[in-house]
Amino acid sequence: MSYYRELKDFILQLKGGGHFLSPRDVWFLKFLEEEGYPLEVIREGIKKFFLFHPPEKRSKLPLFMSFREIQKLRRLHMGKASGNEDWRERFLRKVRLAEEILKRELNVHVPEDLKEAEDTLQRLEGEMAKKIWEGLSREEKASILRRFSSFKGDEELFKSMVKRELFRRKGLKGLSLFVD
Repeated sequence: MSYYRELKDFILQLKGGGHFLSPRDVWFLKFLEEEGYPLEVIREGIKKFFLFHPPEKRSKLPLFMSFREIQKLRRLHMGKASGNEDWRERFLRKVRLAEEILKRELNVHVPEDLKEAEDTLQRLEGEMAKKIWEGLSREEKASILRRFSSFKGDEELFKSMVKRELFRRKGLKGLSLFVD
């Protein structure tokens, strides 16, 4: 079951009409699904984003602008849901994966809290993406940048989508503690 089918009518209702989502909106939903964002988090993030804006402006707002709200809710959701597995164990497992990809030992201390752990993993994820990027040909790089050019309006989302594509090409998932 795709997020598009699950969310299409809900999104169109929030936007205030229309019969279809734009290709960019569909692409954004596919990105969220591939990244493992929980459906209920996406639904709530989109709802909060659109309800924050006046009804007359909602139809013109691109769906990807709800990304920050969805990220905030994902962190809250995963913080509650990950109570069974120790986040420190998950952190160390993800650091070992980064060591394999970066082909070097990482002298990373176990963080004091979830925020520090997530910041460290995001930094390592950036290093991994940079290493993968450097290994691509000029044509591959241009192709990836062209593919996601319509998202350049939101730099954080653009970088996330490029990083996701790099990881997808290598068969990797992100290191975040909040996504398995």
